[in-house]
Amino acid sequence: MISAAYETLSPHMNCMRAEARTNLFVMAKLAAGGSVCTVKVRNISSGGALVEGAALPPPGTPCRLIRGDISLEAQIVWLQASRVGLQFHGRAKVADWLPSGQNTQTDVDRAVAQTKAELTHAPIARSATPLISTALTAANVAKVADTLEILGDELADDPAVVAGYMAKLQAFDISVQTLRKLAAMLERSAAS
Repeated sequence: MISAAYETLSPHMNCMRAEARTNLFVMAKLAAGGSVCTVKVRNISSGGALVEGAALPPPGTPCRLIRGDISLEAQIVWLQASRVGLQFHGRAKVADWLPSGQNTQTDVDRAVAQTKAELTHAPIARSATPLISTALTAANVAKVADTLEILGDELADDPAVVAGYMAKLQAFDISVQTLRKLAAMLERSAAS
């Protein structure tokens, strides 16, 4: 249910996914061509990963994905906006890349479900006033997603926040992705 909130990417000709991916949200470093940038690892398998960041190198670039004391040699096989697909030269041990090496997507889904359950028991506001008096557009929703993503990135840059609120950050990230899907749906609806 929650994993359905993750964006689906269009197929990439150079991306041969022979293995299932494990969705996650961990910060890492991507070293390529003498520069190092901070990236978010969105999903990983033993053969590759999808990472997101700013100013990413083009396809064909050799690189190294680094998280703490683990790292893997890789090659960038595709680039789309702020995301790249990596193909590892060796095999990754997926469990090592999970937050604290123990949490799985099921743990994240359980934490998100618990948060949602807590919200259903929250007091209901008696006088609801509309936040926006006009109909929402795809651009409105996309702008909110952009703003929340920037906030999430800033929070994820703080190791203390990541250590204390990993499941909440993942729920936050899923919310941003859900808003992006909603914006895409609104855009398709407006076009038809």
